[in-house]
Formats: sequence, C-alpha cells, structure tokens
Amino acid sequence: MPHCDDDELAVIALGDREPTREERDHLDGCLRCTGELDALRAASDLARETVGAPLQAPPASVWAGIHAELGLADELSATPADASGADDVPAAPAAPAAPAEPATPAATEASAATAPPAPVDLAERRRARGSRFWAPLLAAAAVLGLVVGVGAGIWWNSREPDPTVLAEAELAGFPDWPGASGVAVVEELPDGTREVVVDLAGVDDPDDLLEVWLIRGDASGLVSIGLLDGATGRFTVPAGLDLGEYPLVDVSAEPDDGDPAHSGDSIVRGDLRGA
Repeated sequence: MPHCDDDELAVIALGDREPTREERDHLDGCLRCTGELDALRAASDLARETVGAPLQAPPASVWAGIHAELGLADELSATPADASGADDVPAAPAAPAAPAEPATPAATEASAATAPPAPVDLAERRRARGSRFWAPLLAAAAVLGLVVGVGAGIWWNSREPDPTVLAEAELAGFPDWPGASGVAVVEELPDGTREVVVDLAGVDDPDDLLEVWLIRGDASGLVSIGLLDGATGRFTVPAGLDLGEYPLVDVSAEPDDGDPAHSGDSIVRGDLRGA
C-alpha cells in the first residue's frame, strides 16, 4: 500500500485511534512511516508532560523579600495563610477632625511622637502582594509554553518535505503464484532522486531471491533495480531512465546461482499509471 497519510499518523500518535490492520502491516515494514509516527508520538508526549504540572510553593525567603520590599510591619510578615484573617479586617473610619489650634514646636514634637500610625490600605497591599506572587509563576509558564512551542516549530520545520508521487501500479499475481499481489509507487524526492516503493503481499518465505525489475512496455528490455528483502522495499531508479519507456514493474523469483538474467519466473507485474 502507499505510505500512510501524515494527518492519520498524527491522529494515531495522539492516541485518538489505533492503526488499522493495513496501516499496521505497512508500519511493520516501512522505516519512513515508522520514523514519522515515532517523532509525532515524542512531540505529543512532550506536550502532555508540560500540561497540568504541579506548581511548587515558594520558599519562606520569597515572602520575606516581598514583605521587606512592601515595608509591611512585623505582625503582617507571616505567611499568606497566617495573614489572611488580618487582611479581611476593614480599616477603622477616621474620627472627625477637631478645629485646629496653634501649637508650639514642643507640642508639635510631642504630638508627632504620640500620634497613632496612619491607616494601612490592606486591600491595596493585598492586590500588590497577589500580583507580585503570581507574576513570576505566570512568566515561568509563558516561558515554558514558548520553549515548547518553539521546539515543536523547529521540529516541524526541520522535517524533510514529503516526496512527490509520480506514478502508481497495481501488481497482479501470475498463475504460478496464486494469491500474490502488490503495489508499486514511484516517488520523487526533494533532491530529484526517483524511487520505486514496492509492497508485496501473498508471498511467504520464498525459497528464491525476490528481484525487482523495470521492463519496457513491449518486453524488449529490462533493468534490475534491486532485491526485495521482506514485504516492502525502496529502490532507486537509475538516473536518465525514462519510465515512459519502462512502465512495467516486475517482481521475480530468482535462484541464487549468480546469473544476472531474469529467471522467467515472475511473481507479480503491473503497469505504472502516470509515468
């Protein structure tokens, strides 16, 4: 079968569904699709690890630094849990001011020494303390999300472009090989190299070698492009070979006798469409 669809591989990597039997059989023999699925699963696992991670409670030194910067009194420098009750006490309303009378310098100094401290706006300090507490955590979360996003973007952009499919052929079995079938796909890589990807089915543990050929339409010439090891193989098309002149893909059973000629025992053959 042709390579697995990238979108379907992404769905499988996310765990939304299991691969079909055909996809599983293809993944067992295709290094390209298996590598793509492994990379998508790694990216999915990385994203899951960064979601819902527990936040660590800041140490006491953090609260001490916040209290020191805000100038909080000693009795307000406890942890947030201890100070929560104090924050909820509303400030007492100021008493009506009495008519001012001229005061001597000595009286002014005495009144300054004995005057009660100015009311503390606890609500404002609570807002400031909350923003100072959450700001570092939100910044850390933003940085973590940026790192994950940039890493995923680099991985996605570094992927090699998908090859272009130039032609396909359904491989039909010969009478001596009942049940044999297959698919051949011609792909062009980004560098211009052409490859024939062969998927063979219905041939289990053959005694002979399996050789892949490109044959002229009138069978007047043929070119061997390699031996098929297993059910799936990828073979480079010789540079300059016109697939329009060699449109037949043939898989033959070859005895291990050192003879490079075609044995005449073809297993499957098909005509490339689009070549």
